Amino acid sequence: MQQGLDLSGMLGASVAVATASLSARLVVWLTPRRLQAWLPWLQAAAAGLLLGDALLHMLPEAMAHGLTPGQVGTRVSFGILGLLCIECGVRAMNTPAATAVFARMDIMGDALHHLVDGVVIGASFAIDRTLGFVVALAILAHELPREIANAGVLVAGGYRPRRAFLLSIATTATIPLGAMSIALVGHSPAFLGTSLAVAVGTTLYLACGDVLPGLWANVGPGHRFTPAMGVAVGMAFMWLAAVLDHGR
Repeated sequence: MQQGLDLSGMLGASVAVATASLSARLVVWLTPRRLQAWLPWLQAAAAGLLLGDALLHMLPEAMAHGLTPGQVGTRVSFGILGLLCIECGVRAMNTPAATAVFARMDIMGDALHHLVDGVVIGASFAIDRTLGFVVALAILAHELPREIANAGVLVAGGYRPRRAFLLSIATTATIPLGAMSIALVGHSPAFLGTSLAVAVGTTLYLACGDVLPGLWANVGPGHRFTPAMGVAVGMAFMWLAAVLDHGR
C-alpha cells in the first residue's frame, strides 16, 4: 500500500461515480412506446461512445503509460480474445432465449469497463489527491451518456426494466473494487497501461461484435440511417471530451 494514499477519498470518489452512473439507468423505466422509439438511437449512440472511449481516451492513455505500440497491440488482442472466450461460454449456457446474447455481453463488458475506471481513479489518487477528484469527475462526465445508452441496450436485449436496473448495480460495484485494487497491488505505469490496453480490446469487441449487430433487429424503415448517425454522435461526443481534456 502506498504511504499517504487517501483511501477514504479514493473510495468515496469511486462510489460517487458508481452511484451517478447507476442513476443514468433510470431511463429503463420510460414508457414502452417512447423507449421503442429511442432504442435504435440509444444502441447506436452506445456503440459510438464505446468506440470513442476506446480509441480516443483509453488507447492514448495506455501508450502514455510507457507501453510500446507492439505491447499495446498485444494487450488489446488479449482483451478481444478474452471477451470472445467469454461470449463462447455465454452462448453455450442454457439461458432463456428471450435475453439476447448482446445484452448479456453488454453487462460483462460494462463490468470490465467499470473495473478499469476504478483502477484509473485509484491510480490518480495514488499520485495526488486533487488529481484523483479531477479524474473521477472526468470519468463521471463521459460515463453518464454512455450509461444512458447502455440502458437501452439491455432493454432491447430482452431484460425487464427492474432486472436491468439490478444488474446495473452489480456492474457499477466494480468501480470501487478497481479503485481499491490499487491499494493492494500498487499503481505502476505498466499495470495501469496494461489494464487500459486490455480494456480497449474488450470495449472494441463489445461495440463491433455485440452492440452493433444487435442494433439491426430494431432498425425499421424510419431508422435507416440511425446506426451511422448515432455512432457518429457518440464518437463526436468522445472526441470533444478528449479535445477539452487535452486543452487543460
